[in-house]
Amino acid sequence: MHTVTLGHRNLTLMAEADAGPSNPPVLQDSAVAGNVHVGDVVHQYHVAAPAAPAVAPATTPAYAQHAPVLSVRHPGERDLVEAYILCLLLGWFGGHRFYFRQPGLGVLYFLTFGIFGLGVIADLIRMPYMVRRYNLARFSR
Repeated sequence: MHTVTLGHRNLTLMAEADAGPSNPPVLQDSAVAGNVHVGDVVHQYHVAAPAAPAVAPATTPAYAQHAPVLSVRHPGERDLVEAYILCLLLGWFGGHRFYFRQPGLGVLYFLTFGIFGLGVIADLIRMPYMVRRYNLARFSR
């Protein structure tokens, strides 16, 4: 094994002992090959190759698959779309208040034509809050 210095790079000329005339010596860069130079002696060391990353199986087993998340409603739980439809169609007569099990306000809306329309407009704005409050009061999760 011979070391040749070209400029700032050290090149190592390696020849195998068994090599016949058909195999020329291998010239390799010592910095890339992992050789440590101490004076005129070249010490070779080998760094273990990094372990191959774990590869997930091509198919996921059935027990590891997650079921899709479905929105489950309790029987009797109120829906925002249904509440809006009732408020738009029957709000003047208190239909949405009966839907929320508020019969007193339902009768008041019925007798005052939705508190002269202002109650219906206010309820259209507050509808998400009313649905959430009703569902949390009766079906807390």
